[in-house]
Amino acid sequence: MKFKTFTLAASIAVIATTVAAHKGATGVLLERMQAMLAMGKATKAVAPMMRGQIDYDADQTRAYAAVLQTHSGEAMLALFPDGLNAKPSVAKDNVWTDWEEFSDLANDLAMYAAALDLASENGLGEAVPAVDSLMGGDTVDLMGGAVEVEQTAQTLASLPVNTLFAQSAQVCSACHSKFREEE
Repeated sequence: MKFKTFTLAASIAVIATTVAAHKGATGVLLERMQAMLAMGKATKAVAPMMRGQIDYDADQTRAYAAVLQTHSGEAMLALFPDGLNAKPSVAKDNVWTDWEEFSDLANDLAMYAAALDLASENGLGEAVPAVDSLMGGDTVDLMGGAVEVEQTAQTLASLPVNTLFAQSAQVCSACHSKFREEE
């Protein structure tokens, strides 16, 4: 009974905080805030699994990847129409002045989300700390000519899911540090 009471109280606190944080938001701005909240909740829910603190579940990884896929890439960019940055938004104005970098991060998140979905059966492994140095932008000498290796969801799908999770978290962190106001 105490656990149910605690769970109910915690749920009410989360809802109250969410309502307070989104007070006054409507339309696309509210959709944007809800999308960010959904991705944050999904990330927090799978983090213990990705750290090996609880048993790995491929279905849970696919569900997490689906949340990220729903709210990243073009879907995310659509939530940032030019100039829509009224309070209570915490987006910095440089989202629009540095649109190319912002777009790259939104698309990178979509790529890692797709890779997580494809790699869900891989399970956890030794995390590979520098995926960028393995795939993205590197050149490989092939028959006497340098060829750039393109980083795609398919090229990343052989990696352990905890590596892909870490990379997606790094994308979120990079985006937040550059494009999000501290609350």
